[in-house]
Amino acid sequence: MSTPVITYSDILAPNYGVSGIRQDAGDGHPVVITGGYQPGPGTKLQGMLYRGVLSPTDSTGYIRLVPQFPGQTVTTSNFYGPNTSLFNPEMGAGNIRVVGSYKYRGGPKGDQGLMYQGALDGAGTWTQIVVPDAVAGGPVANTLCHSTMGDLVVGNYDLAGQPASGNGFIYNVQTRTYTLLEVGNLATAYGIWQNGGSGSTAYTVTGGYVAEGDVNTGFLLNYDSATGVVSDVTSLSFNGEPGIVTHFEGITGVPGGFSVVGMYLAGRGSSEHFGVFIARVPRSKDGSFGPATWLEIHNPDSGRMITGNSILENSLIGLYPVKGGLQSYVATLSI
Repeated sequence: MSTPVITYSDILAPNYGVSGIRQDAGDGHPVVITGGYQPGPGTKLQGMLYRGVLSPTDSTGYIRLVPQFPGQTVTTSNFYGPNTSLFNPEMGAGNIRVVGSYKYRGGPKGDQGLMYQGALDGAGTWTQIVVPDAVAGGPVANTLCHSTMGDLVVGNYDLAGQPASGNGFIYNVQTRTYTLLEVGNLATAYGIWQNGGSGSTAYTVTGGYVAEGDVNTGFLLNYDSATGVVSDVTSLSFNGEPGIVTHFEGITGVPGGFSVVGMYLAGRGSSEHFGVFIARVPRSKDGSFGPATWLEIHNPDSGRMITGNSILENSLIGLYPVKGGLQSYVATLSI
């Protein structure tokens, strides 16, 4: 990856946090962003959508959807990974799909997974996504849905009363079946990309897991939704250096491969430092992944701590702390 010029801009209102982004098919509304917001000081997080121009964002573009499930009063929610009819026309023109998590009054303490599909006015269909106990091998405490594309949703879950029991999963929207990602300890699936366009059964999934040496490592893998086969599981550490805590968050297709956004933690004690990166990863015709090229992201307004949550073409979105809360930002690369 050649050294680009990076432009940083704040987006959305304060305490409106971003988690996912995808191109939109609507005229004059190039992107859909997912995340959460706090209606007021001390209130619980609520799911949020934004539809409009990426930067500067438009104050009229906020869409606040409250999950609707029979017999449940939702108290808190957070939205992730949007998908639009631009990528999967079978969703219907102008419709979206959003995944995430929620809690409801009188319900379990843990998070329940969710999916919404339909119009932006909330009149579509809400689906609860919770990994079944029988599939997970024990009582499931939390299910978190992180991203969606094509017929699939990816996320992770953990078991009640069992520390270090988390694992990633793939949910098939059409068959309503779950596949566990047995790729390593504490696997989390955060991003998904459908290779070959709408109707294809070939996907690439990204996230992180604890590899040898008890260090979290980013991964890429291929998944075929027709056969259920997981292949080409590839571990990647920031800058190609083993021992650096690395986690991949979001993925987007680019010519010849993918751009992946993530975060790393390097060093120990007083030399410990946290950072955000974009990795450009080539993909061969046989599906295997080549060596990554890494670019570190430095938001000059953020101080020490920032996040890298999702990516769209050459634009990365994330969060950094400000007095009293968080601020969303976009880093745009001119390559």
